[in-house]
Amino acid sequence: MARKRVFLFPLTLILSLSLGYLLLDQVLHRVVRSSGSHPMPTLSGLPLEEANALCLEQGLVVELKAREYDARLPEGFVLRQSPAPGRQVKAGRRVKLTLSSGPEMILVPELRGESERQAVLSLEDRGLRPGDRLRVSGQIPAGQVLALRPPSGRRLPRGSRVDLLLSAGEETPVYLLPDFQGKSLLAVRELLSAASLPKPKVRFRSLPGRKSGKVLEQNPPAGSRIEKGDKLELVVSSGS
Repeated sequence: MARKRVFLFPLTLILSLSLGYLLLDQVLHRVVRSSGSHPMPTLSGLPLEEANALCLEQGLVVELKAREYDARLPEGFVLRQSPAPGRQVKAGRRVKLTLSSGPEMILVPELRGESERQAVLSLEDRGLRPGDRLRVSGQIPAGQVLALRPPSGRRLPRGSRVDLLLSAGEETPVYLLPDFQGKSLLAVRELLSAASLPKPKVRFRSLPGRKSGKVLEQNPPAGSRIEKGDKLELVVSSGS
């Protein structure tokens, strides 16, 4: 019986020493961890939840400093941090974080009816960029905005392009002049009136042997292209 007691005593002592060593190791580890320093982790580019968990694991206290618009990082991601990554910090140190609010969204203004210059200035003042400018003919005065793409009322990230559809005004018809020589002045005037062209400037010339009222010459000549507003001159026989 005495031998059993002698045998159990060293075993109990060994177990006690081992348990004490483990407890002492944990205490020392906590003391060293709480009093020592370690490199500041990289938090920029992480979502707030991950950054917060990483700081909590290392005994750091998160402090939200501000939010800023940023086109690269989604809303809620860390944009900047202080202290900087790699700097030695101790547990309990406050870490200031600047979070991204995502890209700034701009409301596309109503530009229909404005001039091209006004529309361009309005877009640039709001932080948007004029994109392609297409032109179509119509009854709207030339240069006015007919439509936008994307349309007004849509929200776009700052710096986005907005295409403009502009009026080219009414198309001016182009006419190919026929040969009026030998035709009567009355017939020529009726033809020009039907084409909505202005009345020609007429000069009369006396030419023996030629019937009165017949076209002798025309300027521009036959085959020329003319538009509304262009002048046509005719030399007409006044008879003998």
